[in-house]
Amino acid sequence: MTGINRFYYLRGFMDMRCKHSRVLSVIHEQLHCEPSDGDIYIVMSKDRRIVCLFAYDNRSYNLFEKKFVAGYQFMRIIRDDEGNEVSYRIDLKDVVLLLENPVVKLLRIR
Repeated sequence: MTGINRFYYLRGFMDMRCKHSRVLSVIHEQLHCEPSDGDIYIVMSKDRRIVCLFAYDNRSYNLFEKKFVAGYQFMRIIRDDEGNEVSYRIDLKDVVLLLENPVVKLLRIR
């Protein structure tokens, strides 16, 4: 992944049982896009503990998955002008922020 890539968050896709074939069909059918263009698609589980990045590189499809342990989750991705869009374009700096900064769900003080 480099700064050349464009990143898209698929906001309605939360089924983490599906792997690259299902993500690929959503990209084709709902976004009318082709992953071979170098774009990277991000999906997040409903509880926000799992994030997957889907990409294509010349000969193969890649699926990168990151999962937090219990008690942590990824930030919620929202957009100010949220409408009926299936996906949002995200800058690389925001992708890095999302992947590297867990949110603590509960703080227990003793």
